[in-house]
Amino acid sequence: MQHVIDKKLQDLACPVSLFVPITGSLIGRTRLTQALQGEKPLDQSLLDKLVALLDEMAELKRTSLVAPNWADAQNIREQLDQRRAFKQAAEFDADEVRKLLLEPSSAETE
Repeated sequence: MQHVIDKKLQDLACPVSLFVPITGSLIGRTRLTQALQGEKPLDQSLLDKLVALLDEMAELKRTSLVAPNWADAQNIREQLDQRRAFKQAAEFDADEVRKLLLEPSSAETE
């Protein structure tokens, strides 16, 4: 399954050297390189986290007006954190948001 990570990195045009800082402290460069070369496989939990992060990065790239600068790890992490927080708030508050956006206010109906 490590080849999935390699393919996603290639699709993003994000080298391992730039991806590792974006992961925060999830994995180090040497460990990720060992996994990608098939020397030492990753446990499934870590693999799932890395794939999820890569999927978030792909979504960020797809929805950004300007291509993300993968070299700016702090900015990328902040953008991903903001997107996660927004999604969580939208999920949590979906009914209230729906009411606010879709239902006429009491002032409009009077």
